Amino acid sequence: MTELHVGAPSGPKRSLDLGLALAGVLTCGMALYHFFLPFAWGWGEPLENIPMLRWALFMLNASFSYLLLAGGVVSVVIALGPASKDRATRWMLISMAGYWLFNAVYQITNPMPMPARLAPLRWCLFGFAAVVALLYVVSLLRGARGAAVPSSARPVALPG
Repeated sequence: MTELHVGAPSGPKRSLDLGLALAGVLTCGMALYHFFLPFAWGWGEPLENIPMLRWALFMLNASFSYLLLAGGVVSVVIALGPASKDRATRWMLISMAGYWLFNAVYQITNPMPMPARLAPLRWCLFGFAAVVALLYVVSLLRGARGAAVPSSARPVALPG
């Protein structure tokens, strides 16, 4: 068969986006940790006499954990796939970057109350949020630069 290059663009190509894949994996890790966090720290115990509030605490945490896990998984899928100029993909990554930026700013403006012996954990959690936000932002910036590059012509197989 003979190949003929036509002007129709092929799907954008790119190699694995390691930073975005790492951001997605770290996001998934935090989500999985949050599924077990209320049990590990005994969040429900002080609310035994207020069942509706206890239920709400666990439901909100589980819902948050699910959304964070879904965002992380989708981030990894995007990182493994071909480059996309798709608006939904870009907005999803902007949303994930926004979540982690919000998380980091919130931790600075409203620090988590904790015993003095766990104070270094506060900075670890802030650092985690800041690094994951940075990974998403870098991927978005890299994608914005890549969107300006025209795609190559697609080869078409002709009989003969």
